[in-house]
Amino acid sequence: MSRSIRRNALLAFACAGALSFANPAFAIFQNGGFELNDYSSWLLGGGSNPGLTGAPPFTGANIQVTAGAPGPATLVNAVTDVRAPLLVLPRVGATTSKLNDEAGGRLVTTLRQIDTVTAADIDPSDGLPHIRFSFAPVLEDPSHSAEDQPYFYVSLRRVSDNSLLFEQFAYSGQAGVNFLNGQAPWKYLQFQDVDIVLPANAIGEQVELTVLAADCSLGAHGGYVYIDGFGSAVLPPPGGSNAGIVQEVPATSLWALLLMGLGMVWVARRNQQG
Repeated sequence: MSRSIRRNALLAFACAGALSFANPAFAIFQNGGFELNDYSSWLLGGGSNPGLTGAPPFTGANIQVTAGAPGPATLVNAVTDVRAPLLVLPRVGATTSKLNDEAGGRLVTTLRQIDTVTAADIDPSDGLPHIRFSFAPVLEDPSHSAEDQPYFYVSLRRVSDNSLLFEQFAYSGQAGVNFLNGQAPWKYLQFQDVDIVLPANAIGEQVELTVLAADCSLGAHGGYVYIDGFGSAVLPPPGGSNAGIVQEVPATSLWALLLMGLGMVWVARRNQQG
């Protein structure tokens, strides 16, 4: 092979790699990157927040929603969120979803989708199916009692037996969550990249993804969450000069999943410092 042919071949390979990285194929979850600029294939829901039941530590089992119309849901492009100034938007592609908003009103917004794990979701690096996505909560902190604070929730369940495969929950100002201070009194996290590794026999199984963002239950304070990149593709690094500033959120632990006998694990990956 001549030197010029080798050089052209390498250039073509590099360009193809760059294109695939910039426009990942999400496989599972239709319109998982919201690049259709709408919520097609997703089910929007919501209602109002009467407050969490029980006492901390909270999980999805403590959530209650009074039935009503879906809360706010918008799609954002390259914008700056003044309440969370270090966030780089959009997270992937040209569009990121914003569930709920800053206005308050006891509103809750939910987003759901059921899809089937297929061979297209297998990561060649380990031969196992993966589910990946990214989220960034932005929550006002009015210093209410824990059950009345704004909060967010993300979960993945296996439809066949309703078993919980992944869960993350946090309310504004929750101890142990490394919230960043935004425009007072707002707190937020940089995008959290999630990689849920499923066993080989998950192929053909249906899974349900749920995301929820809630205002405070007393009505005057807001909360929302940015979400993007739902699929099985590896997420590209976040852009901007603040890439890599990622905080962890308390979640259903690996020990809990093992005790439940799910045989599945989740890995919340830290972005590399840009």
